[in-house]
Amino acid sequence: MKAILVFCALFGLALTANAQQKKVVVEETFSDTQARMVEVTARSYIRPVVGEVEVIGQRIKDKFTYTRDEVEVGMSGSPDNLRSRAVFDATVKNDCDAIVAATFKIELNKDKGQYEVDVRGYPANFKTTGWHSLRNEDEQWLKLEDEYLDDKKQSGVVIANVKQ
Repeated sequence: MKAILVFCALFGLALTANAQQKKVVVEETFSDTQARMVEVTARSYIRPVVGEVEVIGQRIKDKFTYTRDEVEVGMSGSPDNLRSRAVFDATVKNDCDAIVAATFKIELNKDKGQYEVDVRGYPANFKTTGWHSLRNEDEQWLKLEDEYLDDKKQSGVVIANVKQ
């Protein structure tokens, strides 16, 4: 019986020694590799091309409706995207290239769950012979447009009415 007891004690001692030995032998290593890449950025400057348009009809008054999901999910809820979509739909409906002097009235009808957009403006087509590179006299129009866009960004965009 003593022999079995001594044998178990030695076996248990060997196990603990082995476990302690593993704890000592195991080491953590740390390695870090980092690479930096120089980013090459190519810039090109293009002289804009100006296209002349010709108004082809009377002032239009079109109304388009879009669901809330179309506007708030598909168009990210952006009034700019909503206006662009309404202009596109107006050009398709009136068979023209652009809507000149376009104005918009945007209303949210909560009961119907849709946005209503009134588009007014003049249908126009690009002249085939009216294309030319930007001239010095055209630059004043670009400056006016930049000033207008800066003012628009500062004032923010407001949806006109919310119908209950």
